[in-house]
Amino acid sequence: MKLNLKEKYLIILVVLGFISVGFYYSYAIFVTKQLQENVVVVKVADNRVSLSIDGNDNKIDIKGNTSQDINIKLTNNQNTNYYYLLMVTGLKSGVKVSSINEMYGSINPLEIKDLIVHVNNTTKEDIKLEFIVNISNDSSIDKEVGYNYINSTDNFDHTKANKPEINNLKLIPVSYKKTSDKEGFWYKTDYNNQTDLWYSYENGLWANAVLLNNDNYNKYKDKEIGSEIEIGDILGFYVWIPRFRYNIVNNSNYTNYERMSNIVFEEGNSTTGTINCYDQISTTSDNHVYSEVCSDNYYNNIYDNLSTYTHPAFKNKNGFWVSKFVMGTSEKVLPNVTILKKNIKDANAISNKYNAHVLTNMEYGAIALLSNSAYGKVGNSMYYKEDDKTFTRIYSNTYEYGLTGCSSDYSNRSSGFETKISKKCIAYNDLTNYSHISNSVNYQIGPVGSGASSTGTINGVYDLVSIDGEIVAAFVANKDGKVNTNIKTYDTYSYNEYIGKVGSSSNIYNLYRYKLGDGIKENFRNFGDSGMWYSGTFTQNANSGIILRGLNNSLYSISVEESNYVAPFRIVLN
Repeated sequence: MKLNLKEKYLIILVVLGFISVGFYYSYAIFVTKQLQENVVVVKVADNRVSLSIDGNDNKIDIKGNTSQDINIKLTNNQNTNYYYLLMVTGLKSGVKVSSINEMYGSINPLEIKDLIVHVNNTTKEDIKLEFIVNISNDSSIDKEVGYNYINSTDNFDHTKANKPEINNLKLIPVSYKKTSDKEGFWYKTDYNNQTDLWYSYENGLWANAVLLNNDNYNKYKDKEIGSEIEIGDILGFYVWIPRFRYNIVNNSNYTNYERMSNIVFEEGNSTTGTINCYDQISTTSDNHVYSEVCSDNYYNNIYDNLSTYTHPAFKNKNGFWVSKFVMGTSEKVLPNVTILKKNIKDANAISNKYNAHVLTNMEYGAIALLSNSAYGKVGNSMYYKEDDKTFTRIYSNTYEYGLTGCSSDYSNRSSGFETKISKKCIAYNDLTNYSHISNSVNYQIGPVGSGASSTGTINGVYDLVSIDGEIVAAFVANKDGKVNTNIKTYDTYSYNEYIGKVGSSSNIYNLYRYKLGDGIKENFRNFGDSGMWYSGTFTQNANSGIILRGLNNSLYSISVEESNYVAPFRIVLN
């Protein structure tokens, strides 16, 4: 049969169509096969970060008495930065999974990370392991029920911060697990910080523990990791502040603007700073009083930004446990309870019941320094906004009914984070509220609830900033170096160990009487006026007495009050 030209073209088009379809399906089968062989995408919501491993499945068979390295590739498929955490299930006694590189961290937009996991199966049995990656917009990664964190070669923290000490203390190490957008619970975590994430100071996750009475301590001490700690069994929440040295920023009393603290954690109780100080209240004229003498024998002089000082809050200590919240009316350290206000005498009496002491002026200074470092809220990338340090401040607890652990909306740039209109309580564990209200503009920068902590995460210290402030164990002497002895019941802490005498109300800005490390002298903004860092203020309402810290919505605000002044307080375990 003879075909005309039109019919020939039609046949050619039909044949080409069949060839194209065949090629498409062949290619699809090839791609699918390649994906099956090379890429395993595990349980991640909407596949924002995918995980591929050396196998056809995310379940890996490991033979008995063998070791194996597993190559894992994480791919961020989005234009957003995420925090990730790799976990595994199927572990049993005699099987250890450890990381050669970090299994917890951040992954940049569209970044591909290559990770290596080493599995050592010392049992005779073959095992099957399953890997999963969890991601989050903030550094508080959820724990997936039924999965274990992967051991790093040492533990989850690589800063060499001293391991928290819980010997002889009825403390149970805890981590937080979210169960909904705004709710969660605290559970028993791994004291060794290996099979479960307890702390990671390099990521702003400070170690938390709960204090229990004898009966409840015995109830939980042998329970498995992951067991929920009932809030009704807890006497108090505590946060570990590890020993560190830091660079001096304003020994010379010059103009001194806000900057990040340079901190290095010290191992054990070693002293590696170049500065030495000893107490000495001067008897010279009021124009030049001081409370300590300091020197730097390494540099032969104390130089700002060069000389280093082992923080004096850690004298003969590897660190200290500070209450996570100020004391509540039940004389317990719990969230969402009414704040208790006492004078220093009564506050000390309550702290003695816990074999503790009222937070000292120096200890407050240490917490402020750590919060102002790469390990605290200032270093938390969730609160970073270019050319605007406002959000790195610790948000204020201004709830009108006075509950522990509250945070605030941002309503006035000049006075810090403060709720002036709604006066509502945004709870410490509200990790989803990102609305910072300012002139009807919402800034989606970091969660408001945990923005009131020293880290910007739920693991930090709360209530450090408020309208009322808090009493610290430091006494201000009058111009004769004397304190009102009627209230002088501050156990082993004497006033002259923390602060020297003042001259008169006209001499309140003489910086020589304050000490390195206390967060006063070094954090004045301008020598000779009352301006402190981050809009803090210095006021003196008495010529001798006690000190309030963190009032008027700033971490660096200080006020001198009469010795019987009533205010919130927090404690440190001895």
